[in-house]
Amino acid sequence: MDFSGDFNIDKPLMDVKSFFSDISNVLPCLPGVYDSEISNESIKCKLKLDISGADISSMRTISGRMSFVYRINDSSMNIDGSGRIAGSKITFKIDIGFENLNEKSHISWKSSFDFGIMIKMMSRDKLNKISMENIDKTMECIKSKL
Repeated sequence: MDFSGDFNIDKPLMDVKSFFSDISNVLPCLPGVYDSEISNESIKCKLKLDISGADISSMRTISGRMSFVYRINDSSMNIDGSGRIAGSKITFKIDIGFENLNEKSHISWKSSFDFGIMIKMMSRDKLNKISMENIDKTMECIKSKL
């Protein structure tokens, strides 16, 4: 599943780069992440995701473990990760690009997720809905911290 979007922020590009250069600024915005361990560019964490939006009466949250690599350069931040959630192998990639827009900054993002067998456990529509809810929360968090 692929997702993308963009927004402008009333901050100079230097401030945006500074924010993204420190993973501890971004980590609290990643949905459900707790008990994280950071070493160099590698992060291992546990997560508990709210999936109540899927309307599955017996399942309100799912838990798992993830590891990912965090990279930053002059114009983008990238996260590549994998792990297991609810017994299903998950892989994901998040790319956030930033560029100068007069005295503001333009931020564009795209992400892709491979949910493995979870597609069979839940429908694609329900996974899409849950994913968008979590992505929206992440982007709102990043905007508020910038």
